[in-house]
Amino acid sequence: MKRIKILAAILITVHSVFAQSRSETIDIPSGIFNEVRKVRIYLPEGYADYPNRKYTVAYLFDAQSDAFFNFIKATFDYLSSDGYISPTILVGISSGNRQFEFTPKPETVGGTKSFEKSGGAALLALHLKEEVLPAIEKKYRSNGYTIGIGHSLGGTFLTYALINYPEIFNAFIAVSPNYEYDNEQLVHKFDSLSKPQLLKNKFLYIAYGKGDMYEEKFKAGTQKIESLLSKKNIAGLKWQVKSMDNDSHGTTATEGIFKGMIALYREFSLPYERLTTFLNDSSKSFIKSVKKYYAVQTNWAGVQLPLVNDINGIGYNCFYSNKKTEAIAIFEWAISLYPGDVNLYDSMGEIQQASGNNKEALKYFSKGLVVLEQQRSQLPQETYERLVNGFKERIKYVGP
Repeated sequence: MKRIKILAAILITVHSVFAQSRSETIDIPSGIFNEVRKVRIYLPEGYADYPNRKYTVAYLFDAQSDAFFNFIKATFDYLSSDGYISPTILVGISSGNRQFEFTPKPETVGGTKSFEKSGGAALLALHLKEEVLPAIEKKYRSNGYTIGIGHSLGGTFLTYALINYPEIFNAFIAVSPNYEYDNEQLVHKFDSLSKPQLLKNKFLYIAYGKGDMYEEKFKAGTQKIESLLSKKNIAGLKWQVKSMDNDSHGTTATEGIFKGMIALYREFSLPYERLTTFLNDSSKSFIKSVKKYYAVQTNWAGVQLPLVNDINGIGYNCFYSNKKTEAIAIFEWAISLYPGDVNLYDSMGEIQQASGNNKEALKYFSKGLVVLEQQRSQLPQETYERLVNGFKERIKYVGP
């Protein structure tokens, strides 16, 4: 099924049970901080409709700001509704004392003169690794791929985590990070990185602005990190450092996170230009070319690619390019990768029907109905009835 979505930016966080809302706040008892920590959750559209789907999970720091968290929620909705990223679970990490939690212990004299208290980054990293991530993995349908997103000192913390706890996140999006802290401690730490192989298969995106007092102050350290990334050329680490035409430290996050997420998901997807090349190269098997491409991407990411929304889109792109045979081959592969995803049977049925293969369309619509029935207990009643009625109407139309 090709779904056309209308963006609905949810601007109010509702504390409720999952069945009633895509947003909720959960309590995570922390022995590390000796308190109960509140974590905000925002589930992607369609999460309740497809109980077999698993999702990447993005952890956003500074979620204590309602305005900031709600803006990123709307950003994720917009990007996923138009296919720029795959639907992603958003987890908001709130910090009561961000200067403390986002900074490593100081090692130089005078390096933290503007900070009342610092040095809690190790505690936050352990809290995430041992308490937050396990709780999220247990409660929500994660595919195991994690993204850290931080602005300003949040970006400082992500760089600390990249160096000291690279296992926490697969991807790191740091916007306007403060590398001036403690006389550029993290720059020096990155320069003397003892185990660069631990950054293999990671993704790092750093963005910074210009003109603003903070942006100009932090720029030197960011450019040094960029120079070190070029110099070290760490095998398997994919990275980008981008200078933005943004002259306000307070707004660099809105541009940087947006572009960082797009940059990451480009690593997950098949560029349209490459797809077109595969479609037009009659000397090679189209489906073999696509599978070969994604085998490389899967090996790098450590998660099955393409993701289900992406492969669904590839199939329709083939069909709209008047490559019906190739579209069918894509959906056959998709169903073999994600046999419990009801939407793929609907998509395959639609493609077969549009290709004049009503018998095959009937087979896939019927199979979709069977899979749907198996998932009935996991679905909201309204969703179940809507999907059942949809399949029955299709079966009635193409049936004998």
